[in-house]
Amino acid sequence: MSQFDLILHAGTVHDGTGVPGFPGDIGLRRDEIAAVGDLSQAIGPVIDCAGLHLAPGFIDVHNHSDLTALVNPEAESMIRQGVTTMVTGQCGFSPFPVKPGQEKELDDLCPFIAADVPWTWHSTAEYLERLAQAGPAANIAPMVGHSALRAHVFGFGEGHASPEEIAQMGRLLEQAFDEGVVGLSFGFGYAVGKFAAADEVGALCRIAARRGKHVSFHIRNEGAQLLESLDEAIDFARDAASEGALRLQIDHLKASGQRWWGKVDAALERIDAARREGFDVAYDVYPYTAGSAHLWGALPGWMSAGGHAVLMARLRDPQYRQRLHEEQEAFERGEALCAPFGHSPEHVLIIDVAPEEDRWMVGKRLDEIAATRGGDGIDAAIDLLISGDGFANACFFSMCEEDVRAALRHPVGCIGTDGMVFAPYGSLSRGAPHPRSYGTFPRLLGKYVRDERLVSLAEAVRKCTSLPASRLGLTDRGRIAVGMKADIIAFDAENVADAATYEAPHQYPQGIELVIVNGCVVIQHGRHFGPGAGQIV
Repeated sequence: MSQFDLILHAGTVHDGTGVPGFPGDIGLRRDEIAAVGDLSQAIGPVIDCAGLHLAPGFIDVHNHSDLTALVNPEAESMIRQGVTTMVTGQCGFSPFPVKPGQEKELDDLCPFIAADVPWTWHSTAEYLERLAQAGPAANIAPMVGHSALRAHVFGFGEGHASPEEIAQMGRLLEQAFDEGVVGLSFGFGYAVGKFAAADEVGALCRIAARRGKHVSFHIRNEGAQLLESLDEAIDFARDAASEGALRLQIDHLKASGQRWWGKVDAALERIDAARREGFDVAYDVYPYTAGSAHLWGALPGWMSAGGHAVLMARLRDPQYRQRLHEEQEAFERGEALCAPFGHSPEHVLIIDVAPEEDRWMVGKRLDEIAATRGGDGIDAAIDLLISGDGFANACFFSMCEEDVRAALRHPVGCIGTDGMVFAPYGSLSRGAPHPRSYGTFPRLLGKYVRDERLVSLAEAVRKCTSLPASRLGLTDRGRIAVGMKADIIAFDAENVADAATYEAPHQYPQGIELVIVNGCVVIQHGRHFGPGAGQIV
């Protein structure tokens, strides 16, 4: 008679491969799945899962908890929606490697993911050691950001890196791979990633291809030049083919801006064509029609070239303010493809600010702020950035439901939050973050699977588990099978739903009844058993 450390009894098992669920039990020993099937005669502690669906823990393929996981290792907003592995270091930004003396400037580069935590590391290995010491409740699979590599070698300005500087970036990348990262990310939509020339990007992609690593691209433009930007990313996979097959991931696929709605279908056709050509291209998507980022990240590249101090000086310069006004007016007349802050002011919702006296703006759109303070939305955004020394985060209501549904439905679309660890208490309860950080996966299962039947439950589980695992090369996670790591969740398919809203985002979802990470019960019936179960993978 077999004995197990824990038996999950009488659930409907979804193994993560996309096949329909089947009734069964799962037996765990230490941190692994030891048996799947009828274990009614086995010995060991039992959790009754009758009426629940058992699935591999969700792998959030696009996560920004690089710093917030250090503040809240319980990983509250992620673990409670069923996320057992977070893939960090996205959109070209990772807080490592960092050259001594550049810590603040690298932190300022992406205020969207900032957290009140001292930077006590410089190398990749030192950051990963700090992360492991924090003992997160979820696994973390870190990526290294190209922007960090470029800033370390070249600095924060525009310009063409020399062959030797590119070689230095390559050596830093090799070191990051050797020290444990799972891939490389590019942020062509942000400083400093947007300043890199093709030879720099291509050289790093060839290294990643040779090493068999995952590479993700926040493409250069997600609106007017969506298809051209997608082609640019695919061309790097084509160029790297001489070194190996590049696992290319397109970040948060979308058509951003009402003028460009409907382009997602054409983007999916581009991805299908690349796959038929033999390139390993996929993407991730979140089930919302609004995105979120730091406010200054939406500014034109000429504003942010040179680093944080230069950006702030330009924001204070009346000539630059006037130029931004002129660009906004040209956009509104249909003469320009992009607005200075990405979209019209009525589509930009402020979700976090730094100064206490500006807290009243949280939850208001730029046009509403302008109506209260005077001026227009451009003035409101500039003044807010000046007041907060560049820190202000926003939601951008830029997508249509039809495009989101098309991206969710396609078989090579992984599900990612594009969010980070938050909590309804402590320092991470500040502001009104995008609800995706609390509700992405329950929203998929509730709204799009149960209510709208956009995809089957088995297919949705695959998109959250084995598909991202295969993209990342994680061979021991993402499926329920003997020998796999015991990252398992149990959910109530009839009641699972997101609760977080744009107005009140700090709310846990319902229906995620059990979360197990590496064989340890972390969540059961709403109770959190504390951090420490996660690993760096």
